[in-house]
Amino acid sequence: MTIARTKLMLQDDLLRPRPMVQITYTGPEPSKLYKEIPNLMATAFKVHTGQIQEKKISWTKGETEKFSVLWEADKDLDNFSYYYIEVELSGSENKGYGTVKIAVKEANLRTEYPQDTVWERSLLYEVLRMVWHSMFYERKREQWIRNGRRMIANFVDEVKKITNERKED
Repeated sequence: MTIARTKLMLQDDLLRPRPMVQITYTGPEPSKLYKEIPNLMATAFKVHTGQIQEKKISWTKGETEKFSVLWEADKDLDNFSYYYIEVELSGSENKGYGTVKIAVKEANLRTEYPQDTVWERSLLYEVLRMVWHSMFYERKREQWIRNGRRMIANFVDEVKKITNERKED
């Protein structure tokens, strides 16, 4: 991920045409998915578990446990491009049985061109960047979009597989 004060960001939605992918599971011990989802994300998106950050967590204890967790993963592709993925787990459990929703809330391919220096903001640099982007980089981005959509499909398949296995137990 490029870190810059000023940048030009191009973003492609990997979930299009759907706004979100959601899986619902009702069965025994849905809270145990809390430990499994980051591992599934790491495997499906081919990132180290250290690249997956737990952004928000809310866990209410009591007779009925209610929980909500949001994870974020960044996968660098090159100096300018990376995948940005958000997965949310939310649900409730009462006496070992409950319901949970797992949602891929956001999945994007982002390309960020820094524009910090005078050279990076110049007209000549912008023309050269546009020519390079349209002649060489566009094909690579299309390939990354296909690969990103494939990774999301793999993640969803793995989540469905693991929830079906839990139902059968």
